[in-house]
This record gives sequence, C-alpha cells and structure tokens, in this order.
Amino acid sequence: MADQDQGTMTGGEAAVPSFAALVAPLSVEEFVARYWNREFRAWPGRAGRFAALIGWDEINHILATQRIEPPRLQLVKTGKTVAADNFIDMSGPNRRIDAGAVTAQLAQGATMVLSFVDEMVPRIGALADRMVEALGARCNVNLYAGWRADHGFDLHWDHHDVIILQVAGRKHWRVERPTRDHPARGEIVPPPGADDVPVFDAIVEEGAILYIPRGWWHVATPVEEPSLHLTIALSPPTGQDYLRWLVDKAVAEPLFRRDWPAANGAEASAGFWRELGDAMAALHAAHPPEAFLAEQRAERSARPVFTLPHFAAGKMARIGGGSRLRPASKRGFAAVHDAVSGDHGIEAGGRLFPCSTAVGAAVGRLSSDRDVPFDALAMGLDDGARRELEQLLIRLNAAGFLFVDLGR
Repeated sequence: MADQDQGTMTGGEAAVPSFAALVAPLSVEEFVARYWNREFRAWPGRAGRFAALIGWDEINHILATQRIEPPRLQLVKTGKTVAADNFIDMSGPNRRIDAGAVTAQLAQGATMVLSFVDEMVPRIGALADRMVEALGARCNVNLYAGWRADHGFDLHWDHHDVIILQVAGRKHWRVERPTRDHPARGEIVPPPGADDVPVFDAIVEEGAILYIPRGWWHVATPVEEPSLHLTIALSPPTGQDYLRWLVDKAVAEPLFRRDWPAANGAEASAGFWRELGDAMAALHAAHPPEAFLAEQRAERSARPVFTLPHFAAGKMARIGGGSRLRPASKRGFAAVHDAVSGDHGIEAGGRLFPCSTAVGAAVGRLSSDRDVPFDALAMGLDDGARRELEQLLIRLNAAGFLFVDLGR
C-alpha cells in the first residue's frame, strides 16, 4: 500500500495531503488493520487545513463557466431532490444553470451536490489518485455545500466507504452502526431502531475528518452557516466482483455452457454437479485472485493529462527523467512478437509499434492506475535503448495512446 509523502508534488498539487497525513497519528497499516471496512473513525482538525484543495471562489468559477446539470449537479433538501427545471434554464437550445434560481434554492435550505469534482479540479484529482494508490480502490470525490439548517439527504447508508474532509465551516453529523454487514448496492436494509444509540453525534469543525465504512447509517445537517465538505468515495473490489469475473472466464469452458441434466434424474444431476465442482476448482486455479486484482487495476480509467501545444503542433520538448507517463486507455501496453515477420513491438489500438525486446518490456510495465517517471521506466537500459524508449513514447503520445506530463 504505497503512499506518497506530503509535498512530493509541485505547484498547486503541493498542498494535496498524503493518505498517511490524513490518517495520522495512526499509521496507514494501523488504519487498514483496525478501521478499513470495519469501524467508524473521527479525527479533529484545524481551520484552513483543506482550504488549498478548493474554495468558494473556485466553486463560483466552476458554476459560472461550466455547463453542469443533473445528475452532475444536484440540489437536495430534506431527503428530496429538487427538480432540475427549478434551477436549470430550459429555454432555447442550450441548457444553463440559472444562478438566481440556484441561489434562491440554497437560501431556502437546499444542499448543493457537485459530483466527480476530482475531474474538474486537478488538486482534488491528485488527492483521489493518492487514495487509489494507498487503498487499491476505485475513487471519486463529490462536493457538498449547505447554508441553512435543513439536511440534504435523509439518514442513509452508502454502498462504498467514504472519507469526509470538512473544508470550510461546520456541520452536524450523526453516524449509526450498520443493520446489515457489508450491504450491496440495491439491497433493502432495515433502518436503525428509534432507540439505537449513535456512535457519533456531534458538530464537525473545519479541518476535521470522518471515515464511514460501507453500510453505516449517517446524516449530515448544516448549522445555519456556510459549510463545505468533500466526500471521498472508495469502492474496493468485493468477493461478488471476483465471482462475476470468474463467470465471464467460465464462458470459454463448454461444461459451464452445457444444459443441466435435470430431466435425466437425480443420478445424472449428481454426476453433473461433481463435474462442475472439478471444473470450478480448475477455473479458480487457472484464474487466481492475483490475476483478478491485476485486471481490476488495469481497467481503471487514466486521468487525462494534456501537453498542448507541443504535440498538437507536431513537436514536443525532450522527455526528461522526471517526466510522468501513463497509458491513455484503461489497459496497459502489451509487448508482442509477430511470428510471421519476426518483429517485436508494442500493441496499442490494434497497431504495432516496432521496438526492441528490452524497450517493449519496459513500456509493458506502464499501468493506467499510476504515473511512472521516465527514469524509473528506463532503469537498466543502456544509452541506446534509453533513446529508443524516448522516441517510442513520443510516437505513442502523438498517436493518442499515452499521456505525458513533462514535469516542468
């Protein structure tokens, strides 16, 4: 569970906290062993701790300049979603946010929810990436802003774990234990009893952090002052995900496609069951959990990185040792060998990019779930192979298959 230390990023990202900084004074290992997927935890904070991640001025700019509408932008009041036609201008061919209507709804007690804000603010995107690195879970970040004393969502549970960062102002939180262990999306789960005692029932101050595992009931209520928090939603793979993955693999085996011999009597059914048992054991052995987790990592979408105008102008500054590289697709590159021509290379988008075996092996180590510095990728290569690697990366980027951050 690798984690980057705070301050390793440059520019605006330097203010992005590491996962280790968020869970301190616990170590990452202590948090994972004692709380992750298990228990609620609250950390006190200090005012301004998360102010560099996002502020009111930046939110105003996003709302004023981006055409955001439901479900990306929602207004919620006392458990009910405000209909879009109450705050989206529907006249003409273009739908726009009605600033006056949004402000009026918020003044009347609605909470504003801006989903996937990690895709709008690079610093929050960097924060999400650090969560992925630390916990091996899919991650997105939503923003919640409220002003009055009406809660947005009613008491509810989420189908993912959440980490709450109280960015500005205060908010009252009530958290109760789950009434079903590890509930899945779409399940009907009985609510807590009226006499159940909350595990947490307090006002959360600016800079504080809450960790709420999947299935734990909670409700957040503003306290008649501007309040802003980020919800980091974390979805690690489950046992059900692994079983679904195995089912997809089983389609290739004729036995799993065969009809169950129910009409042939109990003996035939029992024999078929024994065959299935052996086949399932073989399937599990052929597709171990390590392969499943590797595919889960490979299927995560890469976060876009642009280096305009260099490539759009048909040229680019030389890749440096600190340049960060990541495939543009969900899967990494595959080193291939053409048996007919004897050529070695990298396959991307159905195209073969010729290269030496050593360079192909290096590029094959790239993964869409993290950035890799050029120096790390080129480790062990001689000067000639290093130059060949740089030229191949430039071609892959120019073809749209690779993101490159020059690190400047």
